[in-house]
Amino acid sequence: MPGLARDSIRILHVDDDVEFAELSARGLRRAGFKQPVTHCPDGLQALDYFSMVNHAAAPHVILLDLHMPGMNGLEVLRWLRQSYSERDIAVYLLTSDDDPAHRERAVAYGATEYLLKSPFANNLIEKLDDLIRQTNGHEAPAASESEDAQPGPAPEGLTSFSPETPAA
Repeated sequence: MPGLARDSIRILHVDDDVEFAELSARGLRRAGFKQPVTHCPDGLQALDYFSMVNHAAAPHVILLDLHMPGMNGLEVLRWLRQSYSERDIAVYLLTSDDDPAHRERAVAYGATEYLLKSPFANNLIEKLDDLIRQTNGHEAPAASESEDAQPGPAPEGLTSFSPETPAA
């Protein structure tokens, strides 16, 4: 992963609970994550998204719900790791299910973290800052420190992916 900062990190949230995805996107925006969070409502749409996104423009982070209809988070994770390494994309598997077997499979399939949704909001910001620090090798800045960065309007929180709309 290239150097990261809160205002440049690209996040994909794959979750059938749209309200949870919107709440997460608002929380991330309030914490200084400026890029819109792209949302896919299920695993199959996430695969469609990845078939359309340029590898270089892929998200840095995926927030991936474990239990979804059609294709669950473990299946998406397993598919994802065939094309993207843990260094390419951090995957945070989200669930309200603390089943040790699911946790073990998530780790075996290459999840960055297995997070329970109840403490999710508090832990996510901390985990993303840890990722930024690890990638950059120093403290995580609140925003890019580029001197020639021009201020502009912050993108709104959640953008939904649709197979009809080309990905970046």
